[in-house]
Amino acid sequence: MPISYSIEPTNHCNLKCPECPSGLGALTRPLGLLKTDDFKKWIDEIKYTGFYVQLFFQGEPYINKNLPEMIKYAQENKIYVSVSTNGHFINENNVDTILEHAPDKLIYSVDGLDEESYQNYRVGGTFAQVDSALRSLVKRKKELKKKKPFIEFQFIVMKQNEHLLDEVRKYCKEIGVDKLVFKTMQISSYENALKFLPSNKKFRRYIVEDNSFRIKFEIKNHCFALWRTAVITWDGKVVPCCFDKDANYSFGSLNGKSIHDIWLSENYNNFRQSVLDDRKKNKMCTNCTEGLKVNILEIEQ
Repeated sequence: MPISYSIEPTNHCNLKCPECPSGLGALTRPLGLLKTDDFKKWIDEIKYTGFYVQLFFQGEPYINKNLPEMIKYAQENKIYVSVSTNGHFINENNVDTILEHAPDKLIYSVDGLDEESYQNYRVGGTFAQVDSALRSLVKRKKELKKKKPFIEFQFIVMKQNEHLLDEVRKYCKEIGVDKLVFKTMQISSYENALKFLPSNKKFRRYIVEDNSFRIKFEIKNHCFALWRTAVITWDGKVVPCCFDKDANYSFGSLNGKSIHDIWLSENYNNFRQSVLDDRKKNKMCTNCTEGLKVNILEIEQ
C-alpha cells in the first residue's frame, strides 16, 4: 500500500494561472468540494499503512471551508499533513483559526515580489494580499508560540521574475519563513515556453528548439511514484500521480471500492508495467520530472 497520498480538497481556484488547467477552466472533469465524511472514511482506511497526506492536487485547498477539520482528523490519526496555498484565503481575521488546526507543513506559493512580476503569472491575485497574509501568519505563529506550520516559501523561476532571486532571499529572511525553495516551471506548449521560461538555463527543465520543447534529460523506464503514492480527486477517483490533472488515467472510484482493491487492481498493475516497458507510451509521462533532478533547484533555510 502507498506510504503517502495526495487528496484533493477542491479543484476550484480563485486564480487563472496560464499553465494551470484548474485556473484556466480547462479541466473536463467536474468541479466540486471534498466532503468531510468522505475524507474521514479514506483516512480510516489508509492510516495503518500511510503516514503522509498532501491535502492538495488541483485548485486552492482553503476554498474548502472544512479544510481545518480535515487537517485535524488526519493529524489525530498520526498522519503528517502538508497543504499548498496561494495565500489569498489567509488574512488577519482568520489567521488564528488557520493556526489552531494548522498543517504540519504549509507550502506558500508566490512567484513574484511586486505586482508586476506577481500578476504576470498569478492572474487574478495581488502580491499585496499574499504578502500581508504571510506576514500575519508568521507574526501570529510567533506570538502564539506555535510550532506548526513549517512554512515553505516556493518560488517558480520564470523569465519575468528571474532577476528577483537575491531579493527573494532577503524577503524570506526578513519575513522569517522556515525554508525557501526555487523551482523550475512546467510548461505545456511551445508558446508558453517562449513566454515564460527563464534565460538562465539552470532554471529550465526543458530544451527548446525546432518549434518544440522536451525534458532536458533522458526519461528512463521507471517511476518510484507508482509504488509509493496515490492521488485521490475530490470525488474519489484514484489516479496514478499529480501529472494526471484531468484524471484521464483513473483506475477506479472510492464510491464503492476500497483503496486497497484499486491499488492492487489489474488496471493499476498494467499501467505500472507499461511504464517499466516504455514510459514514453503514456503521454503525460513525457512531461514528467520523476527521477530527474530538474524540479527543485535550490533550497535555503
